Amino acid sequence: MIEPRGRGPTLAKDINRRTIYNVIKQKRSTSRIELAKMLKLNKNTVNTIVDELIHAGFVQDIGQKKTTSAGRKPTIIEFQAKNKWTLGVHLSSSVIHFAVTDLYAQPLEKFSIPIEQPTPETVVFTIKSALDRITNTYSQDHCIGIGIGIPGLINKNRTHVIQSSHLDWMDVPIIQELQNEIQMDYILLDNSVKLATLGEMWYGMGHGVSNFIYCNFGNGVGCGLISDNKLIRGETNAAGELGHVIIDSHGPKCICGNYGCLETIVGLPYIFERLSKKAAVPIENITMDWIVDQIAANNDLVQSDLEQVGNAIGHSLSQIINLLNPKMIICDGPLMKAASFLFPIIERKINSDSVSLLAKEMKLERSQLYPMAGCIGAAALMIESWEDEVNPNDLITV
Repeated sequence: MIEPRGRGPTLAKDINRRTIYNVIKQKRSTSRIELAKMLKLNKNTVNTIVDELIHAGFVQDIGQKKTTSAGRKPTIIEFQAKNKWTLGVHLSSSVIHFAVTDLYAQPLEKFSIPIEQPTPETVVFTIKSALDRITNTYSQDHCIGIGIGIPGLINKNRTHVIQSSHLDWMDVPIIQELQNEIQMDYILLDNSVKLATLGEMWYGMGHGVSNFIYCNFGNGVGCGLISDNKLIRGETNAAGELGHVIIDSHGPKCICGNYGCLETIVGLPYIFERLSKKAAVPIENITMDWIVDQIAANNDLVQSDLEQVGNAIGHSLSQIINLLNPKMIICDGPLMKAASFLFPIIERKINSDSVSLLAKEMKLERSQLYPMAGCIGAAALMIESWEDEVNPNDLITV
């Protein structure tokens, strides 16, 4: 975090400027009088800083408050979240998702670009092309930076991808490679599931929920943990490996080297392979849409396999519930296209395998952000970092 400048009046004004910015943003709209009372600051101090923020475009006067009381009516000021923008990026093996957001991580524009091979060179080229397109509409001078989510293990400093089986990457310094091609000082990298968890906290089902779990079910299983409004990262930024909880020690071998991990039961490649064999259908013809259609047609083979999937998910989630006591579990990912069939099975298993009081207090929800939670969260990460590190004097620089 950048330290406030100097001492005495300069330091005090820096602290007050950052505080007033944060409070106006949090409240969305307020008044100078309310700020002075709330923060116990001199009215002239508040007026000076608010005027600076108005000049810089972060705040706007929107007129006098309507009241029935006599006397001078306070002028309402409103935070202008579109004064700056950020780009959130979420990589997968076949598509890159993009979200341009305001300072609340609210999307201003969303789009996706398919890719044939997720090589670092292809990824850098695609992101650069997308940024060139975006800056035809949004001024790059107002961009605070880019957040990028990668499905894989990220180093502690979050500059390198240590390993990503989904992208087939090993020790890729993707931040440096991007900065060699993109004129952007601030680029942040993180695990895509952790960023999707932030996306839910900022803009999705988890907004306003202090303790929740985010789970993504697709080719693999990802899990993000929010406790007291904080993302749990763990010692090596690898907390949340729900996919490698062992369900059946005699089950299939997992890519991690163990047998019977949750991922080997509920991961889409494993589901597709099982159904291909059971239903005698070519594996290339099996998709989530096919599975949903077969469930609707009461195909016993498909329903039986998906019941096994639901029970495995429910059992795994019950362990998290017993450990962390979340208020909510948000399920996301392509497997959740079958949520209407899976959720009753998952809920029954949670109720049978969890401490009853904890299960009773917990809500199971389907994400409403699919497939954009990760890129919205990447934008949120960039906003958090920028607001934490920006020099308070830069808040008044137009």
